[in-house]
Amino acid sequence: MANIGNTNSPPTALTSCLHDNDTIARIALACAGVSGDPAVSVAIQTLGGALPMVAAVHDGRDAAAALSVSTRHRIRQFATVGNVVPVLAAMVTSRLTVITPLHVEWPHQVACLRRAAPLILWARGDVAVLGTPSIAVTGQSLPTEFGTHMALELATGLADRGWVIAASDSTGLDELALDAARAMGGGTITATSVGLDQTISDEHPVCGVEVSEVPPTYGVTVRGQHRAAHLLAALAAKVIVVEAGESGSAVRTGEAAHAMGRPVGVVPVTANGAHVAGCRRLTRLDDVALISSITDADRLR
Repeated sequence: MANIGNTNSPPTALTSCLHDNDTIARIALACAGVSGDPAVSVAIQTLGGALPMVAAVHDGRDAAAALSVSTRHRIRQFATVGNVVPVLAAMVTSRLTVITPLHVEWPHQVACLRRAAPLILWARGDVAVLGTPSIAVTGQSLPTEFGTHMALELATGLADRGWVIAASDSTGLDELALDAARAMGGGTITATSVGLDQTISDEHPVCGVEVSEVPPTYGVTVRGQHRAAHLLAALAAKVIVVEAGESGSAVRTGEAAHAMGRPVGVVPVTANGAHVAGCRRLTRLDDVALISSITDADRLR
């Protein structure tokens, strides 16, 4: 791994068009599925950077790093040139931007994840939108008529008030919220759980961006779905859950945002059933607000 990338030392702030040694090493770690692993984050600091850390693990010189046996095995097996090269090729083909904490475009709000923050992100669209205050509007993939109405009303009204609307790449309420914001000419952030070369996006509305912690060419995994929910919660200034089952990305996003100290709102439940079990669960958490209108959502603190 030590010979991957160029030999120039990266400057303090890099533009995302450069693939320096640190970026290449972080791509390799993402290929190994260890981006966001707190122990890996600590090891990078301990061993002097992403590239020295990857090289040390490959060479068996990583005794100073408190990595598990399985993590070391994943890095040695999957953080390789053979896995990085196809990712670089897919980035070119799919016109993707890669950003790391050393790039000026990095969304610093993900620091709330602390040592579990992503090591690297891939984006397509207007990367500057990632640093703009946003509200996540999320819910289940099979919404009721009421849920559909509320998602559309909230996303439309909040976009009209200048908020960027963030959501997952799930079908249903998240997709409706993004479409409503785009119809208003507003900005959008889509946090995906797969590589961006696999998302369907023939054109990108102005001020819209898709973002993923998963490298291009890589598909969906359970870990990737959980990480995408945490990424969405970290990127957004606050989270509103319209309808959510007992499990799924919407309730995970709400719980993650609450754990980060982000404001969380839930549309009041109007019926019983599995489709609102997650909302009932969220309302039992401290300081979770009920959201019945655009004004409620706008003023959520």
